[in-house]
Amino acid sequence: MMNLKSAGKRNAFTLIELLVVIAIIAILAAILFPVFAKARSKARQAACISNMKQIGLAFMQYVQDYDETLPSFRTVPTGGDWWSSRMLTWKDNVQPYIKNGGRDYNGGVTYTTEGNGGVFQCPENDLAWASAQTWFTGDKPGDETSRYPRSYAVNKNAGVNETNKTIWPEWWPGSPSPSQNPDSGDGGIAAIDKPASTIMIAESRIAFGDISSEFLQNQLKPDTGQPWGDTGFSMVKSHGNRMINFAFFDGHVKATNAQGSVRDDLWGLFARYPGNKQPLLDNMNTIREWNPGL
Repeated sequence: MMNLKSAGKRNAFTLIELLVVIAIIAILAAILFPVFAKARSKARQAACISNMKQIGLAFMQYVQDYDETLPSFRTVPTGGDWWSSRMLTWKDNVQPYIKNGGRDYNGGVTYTTEGNGGVFQCPENDLAWASAQTWFTGDKPGDETSRYPRSYAVNKNAGVNETNKTIWPEWWPGSPSPSQNPDSGDGGIAAIDKPASTIMIAESRIAFGDISSEFLQNQLKPDTGQPWGDTGFSMVKSHGNRMINFAFFDGHVKATNAQGSVRDDLWGLFARYPGNKQPLLDNMNTIREWNPGL
């Protein structure tokens, strides 16, 4: 009898030990899982910075080959080519300078399957795809041409401080060939007075190949990547803590505070239009991504 009671006591003690071990594991998991998640997010942000450095270098190589001139950020060959697979973007122009550029122009033919965007797709953005449907008819974000995934957009504000219009050329339908949008620039990169502090490329959550500071105050529609919604997430993508990856005109890439990018006029707009700065900052404070306290 004594042995049976002793055995019973030992079994009960073993169960308590097991519960203690389970509790310890649960506590450690609660502590470590957020750490692992944060480390994973940091790794993806680093990979994104690497992508942007490669894209920035491709732009510099293009500029050297084309008499210090930037490529067109959008070319629409004919009237029926708006938002179609035949429309050309800046990505098509710089892709030949990039080793892993994802899907190419494909002769202007729409891809019917999803695909990876190579260095043009941030590893944290698994929704940046395009297939048979364009961005405004599909249910996920993609490129405005409907042809390929892309997570980055050129800064259309660049050049406004110096020339009162964007530095980037844009070509619209014309006859017999496309004609230049009169509100777009000639692409001469020398026009940028402060290349080291002017954004060239920003991360984007929407399909447009261009983006500007005003998009910081605009939100997405839920689950679509389409603009002008109320999700609490900006059209300009951050990697948390209000930090956005930017590539600058001198080739360097840096994670920068969203509000700081406006205050320091990294977009290249507010020296000419100083009255636009504070209203933009005020509107940004109404978006959860830029104001986590909401």
